[in-house]
Amino acid sequence: MAYQALILRNPARAAATVQEFDRLGITSWCAQLIETVWPADRSALQRMASDLVAGDYSWLVFTSVNTVKVVQQVLAGALLPEQLRLASVGEKTTEAIERHLGRSVDFEAEEQSAAGMLAAWIPEPGARICYPHGDLASSTLADGLGKYPVQVNEFITYETVDAPAPGTPVTEPEAAAGLNVLPANRIGDRLEEQDLVVFSAPSVVRRFVQLAGTQLPGKLQTIAIGHPTARAMERAGLPVHAVASAPTPQGLARAAQDLLRHR
Repeated sequence: MAYQALILRNPARAAATVQEFDRLGITSWCAQLIETVWPADRSALQRMASDLVAGDYSWLVFTSVNTVKVVQQVLAGALLPEQLRLASVGEKTTEAIERHLGRSVDFEAEEQSAAGMLAAWIPEPGARICYPHGDLASSTLADGLGKYPVQVNEFITYETVDAPAPGTPVTEPEAAAGLNVLPANRIGDRLEEQDLVVFSAPSVVRRFVQLAGTQLPGKLQTIAIGHPTARAMERAGLPVHAVASAPTPQGLARAAQDLLRHR
């Protein structure tokens, strides 16, 4: 039997998941509902970059791939000090750090979330921590670190807006050749045809509800990329049929396979 899935993500970033779904006989459609754009005022980011290069911080914390890309751009080729330690929320972010900044990490959370970082990482007393993140990041990590005798400086690296966005994207759009792409305003028209829908972020949940509401077709089953997204779905009144075991194409494919097998 042929199945169809709607992946709510930038098509280029969804390409690896599309490949995994192809192996399961699932035809995928991609729809980008949100975009990440630069803040209108980048002066704080420039100061952050100068302070990082000057060695004013003990730790640099990354909780998303987008933030890694922003830091690379504001560094403009300047190198991070060797003594600066890097903390990563998980595997994909670590890979981005290695690729874009040429650095290995000193800490990587096993559970890929802010709560997972707090469960396993206790910075040394007196540490100065640079924590860049998007405008919609939860306060979980900053609040948790605030309980220790450390200094945490937060910086907004990008803003999350509805796609298509009027601002300047953090990264230039990548080619998505060969993928089935739906405009954001068409997703409601195509839900009846879908068997699965993949939610890739809490902000995607918000935008989906704006566009398509919370009443889903009976056969449509949902997959959350992680527990923060699942919680956002529950708060919005959407059912959560599966949560990926890992926020990776392989984790999403396993969740899809389990749902379709039980069907």
